[in-house]
Amino acid sequence: MMLAYRLVRLIETHSDALAASLLERVRSSPLLTDYRKVPPEELKLRVSEIYRHLGDWLISKSERDIEERYSEIGARRATQAVPLSQLSWTIVLTK
Repeated sequence: MMLAYRLVRLIETHSDALAASLLERVRSSPLLTDYRKVPPEELKLRVSEIYRHLGDWLISKSERDIEERYSEIGARRATQAVPLSQLSWTIVLTK
């Protein structure tokens, strides 16, 4: 249990660097070309927020909270004309 706690804290502590790394992978991936329609700072902010509050997401958020969060992200990406397949792949990269 202590190892899991330390891993979560490590992710939270390095959330900005992890988000920047993800942004670079998304921007350079030939599979995610439509993600170029998403402003880089928006993507980095959303991902950084998830990493920064990972402990809260794992401990205190309900399944409904998570569903709402990802529905909001999906709706936003749909308005930006990002296909579901690319959204799904980006979520996998985030994990």
